[in-house]
Amino acid sequence: MRLMRIFLAVISSSCLALTPAVAGQRGQHGTPRPASAQPVKSAAHPTPVAVPERIAANPALVTRLQPLLPPGMTIATAATGFKNQGQFIAALHVSRNLNIPFAQLKGAMTGADHDSLGQAIHELQPTANAKTAAETAERQARGDIKATGARKTDRDRGDR
Repeated sequence: MRLMRIFLAVISSSCLALTPAVAGQRGQHGTPRPASAQPVKSAAHPTPVAVPERIAANPALVTRLQPLLPPGMTIATAATGFKNQGQFIAALHVSRNLNIPFAQLKGAMTGADHDSLGQAIHELQPTANAKTAAETAERQARGDIKATGARKTDRDRGDR
């Protein structure tokens, strides 16, 4: 019985000793620490590169996408706001394939509601088969990425 009390006392004191260290990982009442106190990301988890910069880094992809852009619009302007390059490229293809103004499609996909590609197609062109149009555009986007040697990320594979 005496050994059990000693064991419980050691465990209790260990828990109490660790509490400040664990609590220091968050702010008061479990709220996240301010950004200035957040740990710096390691090389194993690099900061994601924004879509416009990723595409600009691949001249072959830029050349392939340029004809899909509306007149007077740059890749950087067009790609800003999209989650990943696959989503952006598929939106360019839908715009061309269905003759939907790119600015309207982009607004539906990156605006306050963040519609998926299929939802945006349905909203902007209700008579179109949104599922088939989205699948076709996504296949075209994958083809562009593959043909130009652009590296796909996990985000490009899963987001729509």
